[in-house]
Amino acid sequence: MQEETPKKQDELELYQIDEASIVPFFKEHLADLQKFIQEHKNQGLSLLELLKQFIRTHRLPFNMQRYMMVQSTFIKQSIHDKVSDRQAAVSHWIQEHAGRHRDRMIQLQCLYLDRIKEKMLPELKNILEKALESSSEDKEK
Repeated sequence: MQEETPKKQDELELYQIDEASIVPFFKEHLADLQKFIQEHKNQGLSLLELLKQFIRTHRLPFNMQRYMMVQSTFIKQSIHDKVSDRQAAVSHWIQEHAGRHRDRMIQLQCLYLDRIKEKMLPELKNILEKALESSSEDKEK
């Protein structure tokens, strides 16, 4: 039974990922992503592994607004209304837990990429190829 609890928690937390923000996230960071892929091309990693490494290296949420909302919820759950100095309690929570919260969200984003890879990888591969073609055309001009 205890083994099921972390798995159920993972499932619940995966629902917090905003799937609609994944492709826009990579488009927004396209130049950095292309540079990252170029720097790691000799490692023989798949596109999926490169995307996950990019996420782990840059430690950015797909959707910062949603990430901050989720973090706010975690803070509210951790801090009771009885606390007299809420600002100090929030500050303490951030110092103690924000890094672990970010690490967990990054891990979940990578798990989520595994879950939707069949749907997402062709689109991202197409975006990267178009950007590479565009970049090549610009250099020729």
